[in-house]
Amino acid sequence: MKSMLKNYLNNNQARIFTALILTGILSVASSLTLIKDANSASANFSLETSNQVLKDNIKPSRLPRPVANAVLQDVAVRQGILTRQLQITDYNQQTWRDGCLELTQPDELCIQALVPGWRIVVSNGKQNWVYHTNQTGSAVRLNEKASESTLSPVQIPASELPPPLDRNIVFRQISSGGFAGRTYETVLLKDGGLIRVRIGDANDSERSVRRVSRQHVQQFQRFLERSKFSKFQNLSYPAPSGAADYITFTLTSLEGTVQYNDISLNNLPKDLQAVVKTWNKLTASAQ
Repeated sequence: MKSMLKNYLNNNQARIFTALILTGILSVASSLTLIKDANSASANFSLETSNQVLKDNIKPSRLPRPVANAVLQDVAVRQGILTRQLQITDYNQQTWRDGCLELTQPDELCIQALVPGWRIVVSNGKQNWVYHTNQTGSAVRLNEKASESTLSPVQIPASELPPPLDRNIVFRQISSGGFAGRTYETVLLKDGGLIRVRIGDANDSERSVRRVSRQHVQQFQRFLERSKFSKFQNLSYPAPSGAADYITFTLTSLEGTVQYNDISLNNLPKDLQAVVKTWNKLTASAQ
């Protein structure tokens, strides 16, 4: 009987010992799995976060701050004014055809290679300066010829501003002058209506009513926002001194009014030229 009890105890202790060993192994394995999963999750989170940060910071069309600072500093030194008196009014990415950024000086040798960079317009409200730079701003050159031909805007006097838009109007163009000396008003309505009338036409005989789709209206509104039309608020780009028989266009959106003339269209800032082109294309497509 004692022998049987001893054997039972020995066998039971062996089973308990084995169970403890197995439990320990399972516990270690479980811990390793948790650590592995945690590390994997951490790595995935880190990768996703890094990708999101990179995605948010990739803005290839935005002018880098070092490039902007280099240009503003150059204007300030040349003109003897403070950088805070200057504003970058237009810029776009450019690939120059040589190391001199296509602004070769007399007796200067230029590396014949494509150089990515920027074309930048700076203004103090009275005068504009056009610059060519490389991609980083370490090379900066003033385009004197282009600077002379670039228009400098002036503020439209408050007394000459047209009335604000009615609630159902998205955009308005007023054209005046030319050989005939007539004034026309064209308005784009939210529902796609495009109405053109001649100011002073007592019989309203020249009124025309056409239409574009609501989708085109919405696309045009989004385009105005992307082009930052509001930055031209209450600015006028006057005709050259001595010019005659030109047509003056006054464009008004919910953000403000800008004025230009037909003979100076090609010298307007690129963003404003794009707005004019898109507006003309929209009106031409109306039925």
